[in-house]
Amino acid sequence: MSLHELRVEYRKSLKALEVEEWADLLIYRPLGFLIALPLRKTPVSPNLVTLFSVIVGVAGAVGISLGTVQGIFWGGIFYAFSNVLDCSDGQLARMTGKFSRYGRIYDGVADYVVGLVTFLAIGIGWQPETYPTWFWWMLVFLGGIVSTTYQGLHLNHVRESYLHAINASHTAGNTVKAKKEKKSRKRKFFLIPFFTLYLLYLKTEKGVRRNVKVPHEVADPNKRPRFLHTTLILWTFNGKGSHVTVLTLFLLLAKPEIYLWFTLIPWNLYIMIVWYLHNRVIKSSSNNGVSNHESTHTSGR
Repeated sequence: MSLHELRVEYRKSLKALEVEEWADLLIYRPLGFLIALPLRKTPVSPNLVTLFSVIVGVAGAVGISLGTVQGIFWGGIFYAFSNVLDCSDGQLARMTGKFSRYGRIYDGVADYVVGLVTFLAIGIGWQPETYPTWFWWMLVFLGGIVSTTYQGLHLNHVRESYLHAINASHTAGNTVKAKKEKKSRKRKFFLIPFFTLYLLYLKTEKGVRRNVKVPHEVADPNKRPRFLHTTLILWTFNGKGSHVTVLTLFLLLAKPEIYLWFTLIPWNLYIMIVWYLHNRVIKSSSNNGVSNHESTHTSGR
């Protein structure tokens, strides 16, 4: 395969660049592509890669929970590699057109399972001596589980809304339709917990949808709100890839509590600022749209 063909395949494996995370583009997507490339001509499905990402992530959490320097170091490595696999499953799906009706649900639930067990492992294995137990677990819960979920919900909503508005999908331009799968009763029963968690996710996301809007006009470059592209880039700095990168760094340094404080305070302040800027851009666009409409109507008369 020539260098040009590799470039084409790599671009095909990505989402719209406006909504790709900087950490993913610099680290996880290139590594994920190296895994997806040889798998594209094998029977390995994206869902199987998702399963492996969960297994690797849980293995990393076990290492972190041991409370040793070696355990947290290798736990951090496994945690980062789990994210590489998490990127690879989507890239494999886009490269091959092997989409399943439930692949998105598997992938979303897998992310939250790995994140949850990782934060629980940090809580079990790395309580600082100066922190009371109740205070430590409150920090793990608010700084780890709640903050990362809250921030991820915002990015996911903005990303999905933008892709929907430009008539794109997670296939990054691939128009191959998802293949229909026949499900046995046993498999449908297996999917119940995934659907339950997914419905809980959608219910939580409703509040985000009310607060953060992406106009349908983004489909037309001439009508696209000014500075929207900038705010989309700003949103991507609070996604999973960014969190995995920062948390991995502090796991390797055996200082996960610094990450928890950073996520709880500066990172939540950052998302509030981006949310404010985003709404200002949308509001300004709406006002300009009304003004342009009135101007056109007046001149027509």
